Amino acid sequence: MTERGVRSAGAPTRRGMVLGAAVTPLLWAAGAGAGRAAPAQGRWMVASSANFNVYSAGDERQLRAYTLMLEDFDMTLRFMHGLPLDKAADRKLDVHLIDNKAELRVTYPGANENWAGYYVATARDVVCIALRPRRVASQDEDSNDTTMHEYAHHFMRRNLTFAYAPWLVEGYAEYVATTLFDGDQIIVGKINANRGEWLMNSAWLPLEDLLTKRSSELPTERGKNYYPQAWLLTHYFMSDKKRKAQLEVYIRAVGEGQGSVEAMEKATGMTLDGLTKALREYTRGQLPLQGYSRTRKREVSITVTRLPVSADDLVLRRVRMARDDFEEDGPPFVSEIRTIAARYPGDAYAELTLARAEQLAGDPAAGMAILDRRLAADPTDLLALEYKALGLLAKADKNPAEAATLNKAAGAVLAKAFQVDANRYQVLLAYARSRKTAPGYPSDNVMEALLLANELAPQVSEVTMETVQALAMRREYGHAAFLLKPLVNDPHGRRNERAAQLLKELETKAAAGKSAV
Repeated sequence: MTERGVRSAGAPTRRGMVLGAAVTPLLWAAGAGAGRAAPAQGRWMVASSANFNVYSAGDERQLRAYTLMLEDFDMTLRFMHGLPLDKAADRKLDVHLIDNKAELRVTYPGANENWAGYYVATARDVVCIALRPRRVASQDEDSNDTTMHEYAHHFMRRNLTFAYAPWLVEGYAEYVATTLFDGDQIIVGKINANRGEWLMNSAWLPLEDLLTKRSSELPTERGKNYYPQAWLLTHYFMSDKKRKAQLEVYIRAVGEGQGSVEAMEKATGMTLDGLTKALREYTRGQLPLQGYSRTRKREVSITVTRLPVSADDLVLRRVRMARDDFEEDGPPFVSEIRTIAARYPGDAYAELTLARAEQLAGDPAAGMAILDRRLAADPTDLLALEYKALGLLAKADKNPAEAATLNKAAGAVLAKAFQVDANRYQVLLAYARSRKTAPGYPSDNVMEALLLANELAPQVSEVTMETVQALAMRREYGHAAFLLKPLVNDPHGRRNERAAQLLKELETKAAAGKSAV
């Protein structure tokens, strides 16, 4: 896939604008400010590298090895797509390694029993959860596939910004998820044993279904071969230079609005029946792998720090609050957090966790009081600033008569948060929302904030929709449609009909504007 970093005209990289200069915060280590003793250390650690913050309560050596593996995986993807190898992420991905399914259910009570992990991207946070593997260095098992699959999606949305067909989004993630690191050798394209079993022993989906539907749109039994076949079709194209060129033709055609079946038949010169036959023949041979040699110009820097002891009870519960459906079991959860926080009086980590829980599903006034206390102790506490602003915005939504005053107050708090971290999409999104009642919305400054938020977190649908709607208000229909297409093609969950309809309207208006010119 050669489409990387694609932008429409007028969408340059944005930095250092909106609200002022910034320094980099350490969100997890709050509470050890000047004049105060550092909190007692707990079992949980965080390993910070150029692109990841990896949380674990396991062995430090294994944590470092796992973080290094993720950095090597990121480097491999960058090399495959001709991207700079040494560019650090503007916003790191948080990865939480857990020991068992019970811990998985702490982060998400409704998690499927068969899950080995999951990825969540909301207006609250972007987080990956994965079972800790038994082995890391040789990676000779499927236990790391979940993290790599989800990071491939994360990487694709950040760096390969194009309207890919849903099957290819999943097929690409499956293709790279089994990447093997063996000494200085990197091998891409290894088959996942489970997916291979389904390909060999179950009925295949018609290719038309694979090319035109999401897995969620198929009956359960038929949908089980969606991922294996998406992997196979991707593998088929990626393993041969000529076929890879055909895939690029197909990608561009679909991105320009051509139907997936028509685009595939034109790109390959085969009917779907012919392509199905070619794929079955492909599985009968030795599937080719892609191999690379790993040569580092410098060591990968990894810093490991222990979290406070309160995090032993709260780190996974913080992850739970990142989910959109958190409020469904909110009140019992808030009660649980109150009990836990009471065991750690004066602990910043516990107090901030409790404040956010109160805001979301408990007593917002109590949450605000905690935040005011935290900010009195440390005026630069980023999470306290962010949560206070979000609390003011939530209050404004419920009190229209006071909305203008509350939104203005939230904007002032967010200006301070931006000075602490200019790359926090949550702050940028909240800032844009705080200006909605202001005359002339969206101003140039608001538009810059939203575009930067979308650069930092294109995986978050709320960010995309807010940005698209603001662009549409400014009659920048082509740019809005460009940003919306990947969301419409997102294979996860049900098709977003609202976004699909909006895309049609935007494309119609963009075409009308070009005709007028």
